[in-house]
Amino acid sequence: MGGYGSGRRSNRWTTDDCLRINLSNLKQLGMLQRHCMTRRDQVWSQYGQTIAELTLVTDVHCLQPSPRLTITGYAFGKVINCVVYLEEQLLPYGGERYYALCPRTGRRSTALVLPPGQAQFASVSGWNVAYGSQRECPIHRGHRAIDKAQKRLRGLSKYTRKPTRERLVDRLIDRQVFVEEQIDKLAQMVF
Repeated sequence: MGGYGSGRRSNRWTTDDCLRINLSNLKQLGMLQRHCMTRRDQVWSQYGQTIAELTLVTDVHCLQPSPRLTITGYAFGKVINCVVYLEEQLLPYGGERYYALCPRTGRRSTALVLPPGQAQFASVSGWNVAYGSQRECPIHRGHRAIDKAQKRLRGLSKYTRKPTRERLVDRLIDRQVFVEEQIDKLAQMVF
């Protein structure tokens, strides 16, 4: 009663199905600098096919009085042309943090998503999109964590400190052991 997979199945999209623009990634790419206007083209592909080609233009107090992110192009066979206003918050020890103001709710968010079939980016709560891990059993969540840890290990620099590398390897091993234990529990329940 009330186990994984029981109950009514929802048709809501998950964040894994959506295109995602994360403001922290834009900051790392140098797109959120004061008094600058920057442009970047991004392509999303899935199963070897291009599903979206978008141009991201950020204007932070350059030509426009308020910071904004303009997104144009096409995604999921639809033309995308939307403007998302940004809000900056000054940090106590210098610098600033940017938030996107969701066009649907007006609330601040750090990530914007575009579900398939829609034409405007908004926050996760604005589209009422579920996270993929909300619908997964512990085994699938464990596999997702293993994939994430393996990606992180592959992306490490060769100059990464030994304790950091060992900590990540230990985490990966713990997750693999967890998945094996969950599979054993499931097998004991069945047989």
